[in-house]
Amino acid sequence: MSKTIITTMNKLAAGVAMGVTAMSMGLSTTAVAADTEWAGFVENATYVRDGVGLSKFRNTAQAEFSKQLESDGWDSVTINGTLRATYDGVYDLNSDEFGQDAQADYLGENWHGQDTSTAILAPGTPFPCENDPALCKNLDGYMDQSEDDARYPDFNDQLDFIRELYISADKQLESGTVLNLSFGKQQVVWGKTDLFRVLDVINPVDYSRHNIYDELEDIRIPQWMLTAEWRMGPDKVFDDSNFSLVWNIDKFRPSNLGTCGQPYAILDAGCFFASRINGGGPYVINDVVDYDWSLRNSQFGAKWEGVYGDTTFSLNALHYRQQLPSIHFLGGPGNNFGLFDIHFPEVNLLGGSIDYYSMDQDAVWRLEMAYTEGEELARDTDGYKKTDMLRYVIGFDKNIIIPELGTSSAFMLSTQLFGEHILDHERDMPNKKDNWIATLLFKGFYMNNRLSPQIIIAHDFAAEATAIAPSIDYLINDNWKVNAAFNIKEGGNKTFPWSVAGAAAGGQTEPLARFLNGPIGVANQEDEFQLSVRYSF
Repeated sequence: MSKTIITTMNKLAAGVAMGVTAMSMGLSTTAVAADTEWAGFVENATYVRDGVGLSKFRNTAQAEFSKQLESDGWDSVTINGTLRATYDGVYDLNSDEFGQDAQADYLGENWHGQDTSTAILAPGTPFPCENDPALCKNLDGYMDQSEDDARYPDFNDQLDFIRELYISADKQLESGTVLNLSFGKQQVVWGKTDLFRVLDVINPVDYSRHNIYDELEDIRIPQWMLTAEWRMGPDKVFDDSNFSLVWNIDKFRPSNLGTCGQPYAILDAGCFFASRINGGGPYVINDVVDYDWSLRNSQFGAKWEGVYGDTTFSLNALHYRQQLPSIHFLGGPGNNFGLFDIHFPEVNLLGGSIDYYSMDQDAVWRLEMAYTEGEELARDTDGYKKTDMLRYVIGFDKNIIIPELGTSSAFMLSTQLFGEHILDHERDMPNKKDNWIATLLFKGFYMNNRLSPQIIIAHDFAAEATAIAPSIDYLINDNWKVNAAFNIKEGGNKTFPWSVAGAAAGGQTEPLARFLNGPIGVANQEDEFQLSVRYSF
């Protein structure tokens, strides 16, 4: 990591500390108690896509630090940070397929075949701010990154190279309980699911990094937040409990779906939004609504969690903006010029989770549920509709010893079933009223846990699409690790009737059918071999 970045980080850390003091936390820092502790890694990830060639040549350097401070009246005062610098060389090494010069014969070419009706919309414009200034203006700062933004994704106006930078402090209360305050750029994690989120929706997500498949800690978009946690400890009823508040004071940012021209543009939405009517007609996207920062537009939530015997639970409430775009069709039935505005409406979430450890089964059962009020879903023939949504996940985790597989170490088995229910469903929505996605993780350990094979399988029932990801980790020593993997997709409807609002009802027509086909089905031509080498320090 360069000295310039480290110097910038130290200045920002000092600024955060001063800001927290100004907020009357009562911290009076008198001395640095210890030197700064550093850890991190450098990594190269090289992916090769079937029929395309190189799809990722990502080089990452990440450093984490923690500095403890002494304070009058406060305990465990620390400044914590994570820095990340990324360069993806795929735009230099495979510019024919990805980047500002990438070309497609028709919209959706990368995931479905062409038929005689696909001439309504032109192919998406890759990196529109470098190829079509008028379209760039229409997108208005959303999914309009330049090629350099994709090449160096951590370096932008939002300072995303700062993955975390916050100050945290504990206050012992007279009741014997503890108050913890944290302020800064953070990832606040609610829920324990993988691949798909139910409660873990405070931070938006960068799907352009690798669709849904990267670890959430690597693709959450950090936000400036203030959190307060009252650690109440055990009482007459609960073995432990705490109550926390979170206030997201950052300017609203939606999830990043990937710009047209990138290797990973989830749902191919980036190319749909960067397209226009064939023959020089209007653009698909008329405008993206921007939300200026204000207290009125800030996001906030509360969580109460506790432990009762073998059960851990939480109750959650959150007011935030929908992080996936709501596309408002501006025409009516029969309008063949499909013009849309993009909105991100305010929604309210109520939910909770229960984890139960079964001693008889030596396993953990998990349930997460979220009810959101006010989401907006697209319609193919009548604009959009506001609807409440119910999402849940049922999970089962167990360690299993299988001597027949040649090791005395336990294998880890984790299964999840995600459910989604649209309460006010319409026939022309490009979503099923009910859908389920099932996942399976099976992971083993050999050679004193240095060799670890695993397989992940995910199946989307509505899209009839499956992703299979076998991989193997080899820990050479305490510093070096190699991972080799395949990511294979199968199924998903590969052809759709074509309609830009009005040609057919039922919600299974292009261009909106990409939402029905889901993140796995729309990636059905993105089979890859993946190799990563990491050095940790």
